[in-house]
Amino acid sequence: MAIPAVACALLVTRLHAESEGLVKSEAITNTLISFGTAADHLAAADSLVSSGDTEKAITTYRFIAKTYPKSKEAPEAQFKLAKQLNNKGALDSAFKEYETLLKKYPQTPNFEESVADQITIANAYLKGLKVKFLGIPLVPSMEKAEEMYTSILKVSPYSKHAAITQFNLGLALQKQGKAQEAIAAYQKVLDKYPNSSACDSAAYQVGYVYQQLGMTGKSQDLSALKQAQNNYQDFLLQYPNSEKVQQAGENMKSMFSKESADTLRVARFYDFNKDFKASSIYYNDVIRRFPQTEEATAAKSRLDELKALYGEDALRVGQERPENGERLAERRRLQAQVESAALANYDGPPKKDIVPEEALPLPQPKMKGDLRDTQPIPLQEPPSQTPPQRTPLSP
Repeated sequence: MAIPAVACALLVTRLHAESEGLVKSEAITNTLISFGTAADHLAAADSLVSSGDTEKAITTYRFIAKTYPKSKEAPEAQFKLAKQLNNKGALDSAFKEYETLLKKYPQTPNFEESVADQITIANAYLKGLKVKFLGIPLVPSMEKAEEMYTSILKVSPYSKHAAITQFNLGLALQKQGKAQEAIAAYQKVLDKYPNSSACDSAAYQVGYVYQQLGMTGKSQDLSALKQAQNNYQDFLLQYPNSEKVQQAGENMKSMFSKESADTLRVARFYDFNKDFKASSIYYNDVIRRFPQTEEATAAKSRLDELKALYGEDALRVGQERPENGERLAERRRLQAQVESAALANYDGPPKKDIVPEEALPLPQPKMKGDLRDTQPIPLQEPPSQTPPQRTPLSP
């Protein structure tokens, strides 16, 4: 006998309600547990965890989350699914299940704990955990860490752990050599979370990344060192009680040494090319700006020699005759050559072809601090960030 259309509609509606967990008078079949409501299945899954049967518990938690998505048990089942995956070391899967929980059930009481677990997973990749392909560990992936931190900030921008996530995103970018992106990430900690305990570390890292650019040959000029000095000075003024104060001071001394050495090298280049007026300018600059350094002693000694050999008039600055086009072009070419030789990444003629042989080689300063010494900030309990409230429109 044919079923009336109205009856069919009522049957479909009831089945849909049952599938959503709204009606619990009839059981929905689970291949592992073939009885009960969503609450019964959740209790059974918890018992499986207690008995050590993790795999069946994971299957049951997943069954509840997918079969009863609108039931009050669903958020708890989703959280426990992610937790069990995390405990067994299935980090990628756990991360995704936490993300599903935070997207579908943002009011879950397990919100902050889920974000914290996500950060811990991302930190594992930041510390060198190798990405697996077909179950085989390959290379450490900073890109994986970057992807995870970005995802956390997108889904949970107002979590009380957001500032720490933002800082660790900067570390992931820095380890990939993305200097400008890392600086922007650290700066965002200062701008968006000014009261966070991560701010002093972020301010320090901004200066440190600029220092790396200036001292490892990745910069096209020496302006990165100046930026580093400025940022370190700001750091010392704003965070005088930070544990990184001593390191920042040592880093500034290291850059100070490099700048004095670079200036002396430019002076010697002009000296070697017998442009004694130009060389005297740079020798005097070393003496004036870096008076207590070895470079200043060497500059003063050479300047005294030049005065004895050629007289002070030969070193006095001022053009003897107007420059014609050819002379101006030659001066600019020499200036460009000098500026290129002063770069940290200069790869031109050997030093012996530029600096007179009698000149003593300058010691190269060593970097103070190492990125390997910088670890992800451990999870703390900063104040929760509250989303901005919209003002209701007037009727």
